[in-house]
Amino acid sequence: MADLPSKTDVVVIGAGMAGLAAARRLSIAGREVCVIDASDDIGGRIRTDQVDGLLLDRGFQLYNPAYPEGISVLDLKALDVKSFSPGVIVSIDGRNYKMADPKREPTWAIDSLLAPVGKISSKLKFARYAVGLALTKTKSESYDQRTDAFLRAEFGTDLTDKVLRPFLAGVFLEPELATSKRFLDIALKAFIAGSPGVPRAGMQAIPRQLAAQLPSGSIALNVTAQAVASTMVRTDQGDIRCRSVVIATNARSASLLIPSLKVPPSNAVTTWYHLADCSGAELTEGKSTLIIDGKKFKGSLDDTSRPLVNTVVMTNSAPSYASDERTLISSSALGVHSSTQSELQVRSHLASLYQVPTENWTHVATYPIPDALPMMTAPHDVEQSVRLSDGVYIAGDYRQVSSTNGALASGRRAAEALLTDDF
Repeated sequence: MADLPSKTDVVVIGAGMAGLAAARRLSIAGREVCVIDASDDIGGRIRTDQVDGLLLDRGFQLYNPAYPEGISVLDLKALDVKSFSPGVIVSIDGRNYKMADPKREPTWAIDSLLAPVGKISSKLKFARYAVGLALTKTKSESYDQRTDAFLRAEFGTDLTDKVLRPFLAGVFLEPELATSKRFLDIALKAFIAGSPGVPRAGMQAIPRQLAAQLPSGSIALNVTAQAVASTMVRTDQGDIRCRSVVIATNARSASLLIPSLKVPPSNAVTTWYHLADCSGAELTEGKSTLIIDGKKFKGSLDDTSRPLVNTVVMTNSAPSYASDERTLISSSALGVHSSTQSELQVRSHLASLYQVPTENWTHVATYPIPDALPMMTAPHDVEQSVRLSDGVYIAGDYRQVSSTNGALASGRRAAEALLTDDF
């Protein structure tokens, strides 16, 4: 990457999605930009390791090609997103039930209706609600509440506990569904609009593509910002004089730079990767369909003997994630877990979910991620101000919504505010 300049127009702190989006917009407008990041590579939370012919994303992450911000700034054809199945498999008492929108998976219609996860009327009501979101604009000023309260009131306890809560716990990375209903609506609308998946070269291909749109030498890595003012950023490698600053770090780092800044707590996740001793065709009908456990949650209870919130056969949709036609499994649990005992418990849960022996599966890697996703508690402002003070701007998905699209939008908004003020 680049050496640290002593002077530039704008310093962007953070080379994650928000920072890169802001830098891209500012560079197009003719501003000289220096992006600094304390890490050894770009991407923020979106990183991919290449290990022994495997692509291992740091945590289970998907990209939705229908994201509007991505459509405007990314070359989706080059990313070659491998979409996963538009549905879930719900595991209950040793049997797996396939559930999906019948318009997208018509052969799953009977299984979806007959699955013992709530009344048929509740399932149809939820399907109508989700489809209705796709036809309307989500309003940030509408009444907000906890997702869990909304789901139970509208669709009943059975459907909530056995399907919606296990699935959404893996989306929000929190088990109580205290997350804002506004964010729920945005997430459901995105699921209806597109089919999430992973780029052929791994999730980090997304920030790499953004970085490639910046002028050469724009990014300096292994540089930690220590103090910020509108005309200077102090780092552990020296001071950078500037006209404006965009803080695009994660929430925790932003609060260290600006102690008065109110930031949400972060939700944690741990992801395990295993190589199965069977072909992908023998698991989930050869598809990359998310499996959830319909017995993991019941009311306020979380069955800790069932640690996983989801698991999926990555290589059924994205064979590039493992060379030599190997079968790569990604599985995630809420919280931080790194012990050998945790992996053994995960392996046992996998045997139940996939209904195959797993004792000979090869454990490849474990990724405990304490700051995996910012919490979106209700009420949540999905478009918080990007202006902190004269010449200092802020971006990050925690300022918008916890998604790649939210990070991209936040970065763009911060850049556009800066350009308006610096006209």
